[in-house]
Amino acid sequence: VSTSGSQVAIAPGYLQRSWQKDGRRFYEYTMGTTHILDFYSYLSGRFTTRKEVYSGPNGPVNLEVYYDPAHTYDIDDMLASTRAGLDYFQQRYSPYQFGQYRILEFPRYRTFAQSFSNTVPYSEGIGFIGRMLHKDDVDLTYFVAAHELAHQWWAHQLIGAQVQGSNLMSETLAQYSAYMVMQRKYGKDYMHKVLRHFLDQYLRGRSGEVRHEPPLALVQREPYVWYQKGGQIMYTLADYIGEDEIDNALQTFLMQYRYANANNQLDAANSSHSSADQPYPDTRMLVDALYARTPAELRYLVDDGFNRIVLYDNKAVSAIAQKTPDGRYKVTLNVQARKVQADGNGVESPMLLADYIDIGVFSGKKDAEKPLYMKREKLTADHETFTILVDQLPTRAGIDPY
Repeated sequence: VSTSGSQVAIAPGYLQRSWQKDGRRFYEYTMGTTHILDFYSYLSGRFTTRKEVYSGPNGPVNLEVYYDPAHTYDIDDMLASTRAGLDYFQQRYSPYQFGQYRILEFPRYRTFAQSFSNTVPYSEGIGFIGRMLHKDDVDLTYFVAAHELAHQWWAHQLIGAQVQGSNLMSETLAQYSAYMVMQRKYGKDYMHKVLRHFLDQYLRGRSGEVRHEPPLALVQREPYVWYQKGGQIMYTLADYIGEDEIDNALQTFLMQYRYANANNQLDAANSSHSSADQPYPDTRMLVDALYARTPAELRYLVDDGFNRIVLYDNKAVSAIAQKTPDGRYKVTLNVQARKVQADGNGVESPMLLADYIDIGVFSGKKDAEKPLYMKREKLTADHETFTILVDQLPTRAGIDPY
């Protein structure tokens, strides 16, 4: 790669040599024996560099951030997210396949980040110059950094077949993986705000659909489905079934199908199957892997989430709190629950309700509430009444409160 004499040129791979000639700089990169996608990026700029070494369970990884020297706001956040992601993904999924990982700033002509082999161009428009004004704001820089790192597993180790649903296996799984990294830093209460943010984006996306909304398992060109809806579905499965169970399902799926048709991966050579002859996976294999870890009474979550377009209309009709003689409070909560299936054009049809839904009672101000009571109830009727005893004066009660 060649660039002007005042700039540095960067491409995926390990730098082998650099030289100058006729006022220009030249750089040679190679991935060595590591098989990668036919998928490259080339960036050139007058960068300042932050470097550190991550010492993980599978050996050191050189971390590098290339940035405009005036844009230092988010670099610590990006590196912290990268370290946390390497910890989580290597513990839960498989070893990281490279010896370096780089994040490169580019101008906000476009506002995206994209994960190439160990190299992530990252727009200043969604990082580098963004700041959290309040401590409970959604930390999108941390999230995006974790999401792009997750693609080193979901899109670079696991490559889906070129069929409907393929983007689910890269984008949805990266979205979920980033949620888990974020949850470890900020906790579950914080994640409620994050999930509301992305749920709103999904609903806005489907309201503007001009063609046809597919089920998640058949997604093709609908980012609001594979990002926002897919992340909600996977996070819900982890919440209902257990994070360990979902991650075990994903690891089993990954180890069975990673490096499909690759024959020069050192760690693939140690697998129990011949990856050179392995077909590329599709969403049917992923759904089967999740099914295998899901209790029978909760498998409707997998069916509804991946194979249908399912919407809920849940609301509290009334909530009354009465103080009892022993100083506690009796809450009488009337709720309405409705479940519908939509077709690709948005036409809704009622579905039989037999779902587990959270019922909660809270105390405190909005966005700072503490649960006094939370229980997952199986609802089978449109309207149901719950009587709940709590120890403090409640301020809110509801169904599906998050």
